[in-house]
Amino acid sequence: MTTLGEEFQTILQEIDKSRLDTSNLETALLKLLTFDSKSEEHLKHKESSYNKLSQLYCKQNKPQLVFQIMKTHDFSGFNQTRAAKIMRQMIDQVAQLEGTIELQVEMCQFLIDQCARDKKNYLKHKMQIRLAILYNEQEKFTQGIEIIDKIVGEVRKADDKHLLLEIYLIESKLHFGQTNLAKAKASLTAARACSNTIYCPPHVQAEIDMMAGILYAEERDYRTSYSYFYEAFEAFNNLEDKRALSTLKYMLLCKIMIGATDEVKQILTGKYGLKYAGRHLEAMKAISNSNQKKSLIEFTKVLDEYKEEIEGDKVMKLHIKQLYEVLLEMNLFQVIQPYSKVQIDYITERMQIDVEIIQRKLSELILDKKIDGTLDQGNDCLILFDTIKHDNLYQHSLSLINNLNGVVDKLFDRVKVK
Repeated sequence: MTTLGEEFQTILQEIDKSRLDTSNLETALLKLLTFDSKSEEHLKHKESSYNKLSQLYCKQNKPQLVFQIMKTHDFSGFNQTRAAKIMRQMIDQVAQLEGTIELQVEMCQFLIDQCARDKKNYLKHKMQIRLAILYNEQEKFTQGIEIIDKIVGEVRKADDKHLLLEIYLIESKLHFGQTNLAKAKASLTAARACSNTIYCPPHVQAEIDMMAGILYAEERDYRTSYSYFYEAFEAFNNLEDKRALSTLKYMLLCKIMIGATDEVKQILTGKYGLKYAGRHLEAMKAISNSNQKKSLIEFTKVLDEYKEEIEGDKVMKLHIKQLYEVLLEMNLFQVIQPYSKVQIDYITERMQIDVEIIQRKLSELILDKKIDGTLDQGNDCLILFDTIKHDNLYQHSLSLINNLNGVVDKLFDRVKVK
C-alpha cells in the first residue's frame, strides 16, 4: 500500500518532470491535504502542500482560492506556532499580488474570529498585529490603534516579549500616521527596550532604526536621522530586503535637507548608488541639483517628472513639500526685494507659479512678520513698507548726559566736604 510520503514524493517527481498540468497538480495537492495524520513526516508534507497550493493560485492570479483554503481547512493537526507560520505564508503570498489589501484584511478578520472561538490566543494575536499593519497601509490609523489597545494588555500578561516588540513597533507607526509624534516616540522607546531584553532579528532591528530615523527627521534633526537610516540600510542591504532602496533614499534626503550636495554625489557614485541605480535615485539626484541651484522652476519640473517616485512615499512626500516651501520663500524674496510695490502678475510670471500659491505664501509671510507690507487686493499688488532705520544717537546722547551729570554731582559733593 502506498504511504502518504511515497505518494507525495511521486507527485513531486511528476512536477519536476512537468508531467502534471495545472489542473492535475491542484487535484493532487488538495488530495494530500485530506489525509488525517499527526506524524511529523505527514505534517511536513501537508505544510509543503499548503505552500505549493497557495503559490499555484497566486500564479494564476486567483487569491480568493487561497482564502477558500483557509475557510475549508482548520489546521487542527498543527500546533499554534506552526499553524501561524502556514497562514502567515499564505497571506504573504497573497500580499505579493497588487490590489489585494482588502482581501488580506478579510483573511485576517476571518482567522481572528476562528482563533477566538478555538481559544488559540497566540495565533489570534499574530493575526491582530497583521491586521493593524494592513490598516496602517490603508491609512486607517484609528482602527489600527483600537486593535493594538485591545491586545497589548493580554500580551503583557502573557509576558511575550517578541509579540510586545511587534506591537510597540506597529503602534509607533500608527501614531506617526496620526502625526502624534510624542506617542510615536514613546512606543518606539518601548519597542527598543523590549529588543534589548531578547534576541532581536536583524530585520526587526532595522525597522526600529528606520522608524527612529523617520521620527528624528520629522523633528528636523537630519544628522541624527541619517545615522539611524544608515544602520537600517546596512541591515536591509545585507538581508537583500527591498526596503534598502527606500532607506537609501531617506539617507540622501537627509543630506539634501542639510545642503550637503557633495556628500549626495559621493553616495550616488559609490557602490550602493550603483547597486540601486534607477529612477528613484535619479529623482534624488535631480532634487539635489535643483536645491543646490535654489531654482524653484527647476525644482517644480523635477516634481512633475518624478511624481510617482516622490508621492508614492509618505516620508519623501512630507519632506519634499517642506523643501518646496523653503525654496518658494527664498525665490519670492529674490523677486520682491528691489521693489516697494510689485504686481502679483509680475511675480507669478517670473516664478511660473499659480497666482493662488503666490497669494497664499505672501499672506503667510506677512502674518509671520517676515515681510513688512500688505496685499492690495483692489490693485492686485504687494506694497512693501520702507524699513525705518533706528538711529541710536539720541540714546547714546542721553546716556552721556546722565554719566556727566553723575560726575558733576560727585565733584560738587567733594567741594562741599572741603
